[in-house]
Amino acid sequence: MPGRVLETLFRRPLQLLLLIVMLPVIGVAIVYVVIPRSYQSSASLWAFHRYVVIGLTGPETDLTSTPAQTQANALSEMLQTSSFDLAVANISNLASTLPADVQANHQLRDDTLSRDISQHVLVVGQGYDLFTITYTNQDPQIAQQVVQAVIQNFEVQSQVFTVGEAQQLLGTYQTELIKAKQDVQAAIAAESNYIASHSNETSARLLADPHYNQLHTQTQQAQAYVATIQANISSVNDQLNSQGNGTNSLFKILDAPNAQGLSRTKTYLIGGGIGLGVALIACLLYIVLAVRRDRTVHSLLDLEQITSVPVVMQLPQLNSTTMSLLLESALHRDAW
Repeated sequence: MPGRVLETLFRRPLQLLLLIVMLPVIGVAIVYVVIPRSYQSSASLWAFHRYVVIGLTGPETDLTSTPAQTQANALSEMLQTSSFDLAVANISNLASTLPADVQANHQLRDDTLSRDISQHVLVVGQGYDLFTITYTNQDPQIAQQVVQAVIQNFEVQSQVFTVGEAQQLLGTYQTELIKAKQDVQAAIAAESNYIASHSNETSARLLADPHYNQLHTQTQQAQAYVATIQANISSVNDQLNSQGNGTNSLFKILDAPNAQGLSRTKTYLIGGGIGLGVALIACLLYIVLAVRRDRTVHSLLDLEQITSVPVVMQLPQLNSTTMSLLLESALHRDAW
């Protein structure tokens, strides 16, 4: 059997070699035509400080991570929300790259855009303060616009998320302050009325009066509560000012988004590898079929399998010239 395989292999080497060469070439050609070129846009940003949310206990952040990583984590979480993704898609005009039937279906369009941005926008912390944003698309301009939109929307939304709870706290404190000031006025009025109704008593006797002491204590407590609320409001405002509320308060763009074509070498190698695998399988099938269909006798064992006639003599392999001479000699002897 190995001899027949080798004989079949060397009998048609050109055909087998053609399969091994042509199919990988076809695989590379299919990849070139079917899979379009992709472009990756990336931007580098410098984090000024950790991503912070102002809460009841003050500024809250992840102190175990670098400033760049906290901002990268915050942006990655925002990218998992549909509202953030759709805002980025609308700014970057990403919907123009979708097929017409997808654009016609509003729900399908939003789902497709949200899924594309959440899966293909990558945010990675590169150092203590440096992090990058990358996105890949078949259109270089769209790829660049998406990264720009992500940066723009992150800057806007980060301010909203960072100071949102602080604004709620300020609203609560302002409401409490109004009520506390009213309580102070009421306490001062009650104390003044009591003093006016006991105008004939000396200051010493008033200080010894338990009821007056109670009114005076209530006034002091109300004033102290107003001072506490005002201190809380001042603290929250200081925290807001420390975080900044203008452009470039959270990060600075070091390298603006720039789209570059991705290398297709890996894709070509995959296409060529698939073609080579198909070629090897085709060659193997060809050899198997050729061997199974071969009914010629190549050895004594093959001859014994097809006939019961005993073998008297076995001649070595002779070329065509020698075979012609032997036949002529045999015919000449028969003629005599």
